Amino acid sequence: MERRKITIARLRSGVNYKRPLDHIIDSFCYMLKKFQDKHNEFEYGVYNYNYNKANRRNPKDIPDSDIIIIPSENEFHYHIPNYIDPKNLEKSNTAIKEHFVDLKDKHIIILRSDRGDDENLYRNHTFKNNPIRKVSILDETDIPGNIHQLKYHFIKDEIRDMTEILKFFGKPEITKRPFLFTYWGTEKRRDVGGGVSGDNRHEILKRIQTGMGDFYTRFIGRFSTVKRDMKPNSMRNILPILNESQYTLCFNWKDNKATTSRYHEALASGIIPMVYGLYDSTGILVKDDWQRVESAKELCDKMINTNYREKYNEIHNIYKKSLLTKDQIYDSFESKLLEIIEEKK
Repeated sequence: MERRKITIARLRSGVNYKRPLDHIIDSFCYMLKKFQDKHNEFEYGVYNYNYNKANRRNPKDIPDSDIIIIPSENEFHYHIPNYIDPKNLEKSNTAIKEHFVDLKDKHIIILRSDRGDDENLYRNHTFKNNPIRKVSILDETDIPGNIHQLKYHFIKDEIRDMTEILKFFGKPEITKRPFLFTYWGTEKRRDVGGGVSGDNRHEILKRIQTGMGDFYTRFIGRFSTVKRDMKPNSMRNILPILNESQYTLCFNWKDNKATTSRYHEALASGIIPMVYGLYDSTGILVKDDWQRVESAKELCDKMINTNYREKYNEIHNIYKKSLLTKDQIYDSFESKLLEIIEEKK
C-alpha cells in the first residue's frame, strides 16, 4: 500500500524550528516533530517550515500531498483591511494562489491557536474559489487543559537553566518584581473584513495603563490604544520582563469556554493570571473566582490590596495538581491527530 503524504505548511511567516520559546506555535512544532519521528508510516513534506534548517516557499511537496497540516495562530489578521503591511500581504497571497493550486482532493488540517482561524476563514477567504475536499481543526483546547501547557514546561526549563548560569557566575537570582501589571499579545477589536469584533480588551488595557501609569506597567505587542514598551517578540526575549512582573489579564473571544496560552505562560513566569469576564467559563483552569474581573478598576483594586506572593503560591499550587506532563500532552495530541488523519471525526 502506498504511503500517504503529509506536508506541514506555513502560509505566512516561515518557521525554522530549532528549540522552544522562539515561535508562537512552539507547542505545535514540538508535537509535530515527535509525531514525525514516531510515525514513519507516512511520507512527509514541508512548505515554508522545517527543523534546524530554512525551507522557504518551495511548492514541490504540495501537489502529491494527501494531507496538508497548517499550524495557524493569526490567519484572520491577513483578512482585516490595513492590518498587515501591503507588501508582505501581497507576497504571501500571491504564493498561496500560485502554490496551492488544486485542493479538491486534499485534506487540510488546521492546528489552531486562535478561535478566529476557523474553517469558514480558510475555505472562503484564504483559499477562496479553490474547493477543498475536507477541512479539519485540531484546536489548542482539544488537548485537556490546552496544548500550551507545554509553554509552562518550556518556560520552567528555561528559567531553571538561567538560574544555574547565574549561580555559576556567583550572581543572585532576580527576585524583585517592580512591574505590577504586564500584558503581552495583540488586541482584537477588528474581525475579518474590518468589522467591529465585539472584543473590548483594547478599552480595558487603555484604562489599566491610564490608571496605573507607565512606571508600574509593561505592554508588549501591537496595540492601538496603549503605548507599548516593546514590539511583538519571542517568548524567550520577553521573559526578562515577565520575570519582573506580578499580574496579567487573560482574555478570550468567540468562545467563553476557551483557555489560552497566556494562563500557562503567566504561572510559569511567576505571574498571577487574572481573567476577564467569562474566560474559561467552565473552570478548566480557573479554580478561584477571585481571579475573575469585570473592569480595569476591579483588577487594580485586587492587585493593590492583595498579598501577591501568597496569592500566587495558592493559585500555582492548585494549577500544578492538574498539570499534564510533556509525555501526557503528546499522547493526547497524537491520539487526536491520528483520529483526524484517519477521518474518524
